[in-house]
Amino acid sequence: MGHDEVLSLLGSPSLKSRLHELFIAHGFRELTVQDICEHLAMSESSLRRKLKLEGSSVQEIKDQARLGLGFHLLQTTRQSIGLISDICGYQSQSRFSARFKRRFGLTPSELRYTKMAD
Repeated sequence: MGHDEVLSLLGSPSLKSRLHELFIAHGFRELTVQDICEHLAMSESSLRRKLKLEGSSVQEIKDQARLGLGFHLLQTTRQSIGLISDICGYQSQSRFSARFKRRFGLTPSELRYTKMAD
């Protein structure tokens, strides 16, 4: 089997996965719902309906992508938490830290500390 045939066996990725990758590829500040709809060639109502069927929303996916990137950067770089929060599209480090703690159960500083203790 060729590469295309193998990929076709996997099926198409979920809309949630496609949006997650889109946010990471294009950054978090530049994409509007209209941009997303144009990229996916669907209306806003279709986008929301399909995401609802998958149990998600544009904002939830964006938040997951942002926090996932932040988690990765905290573990793999020595960049400041303020810079990481900016890279992830947060307007303030405190907002990033609060959302990070709600999602992962520890603050960015606590995550860094546990990594250094390893």
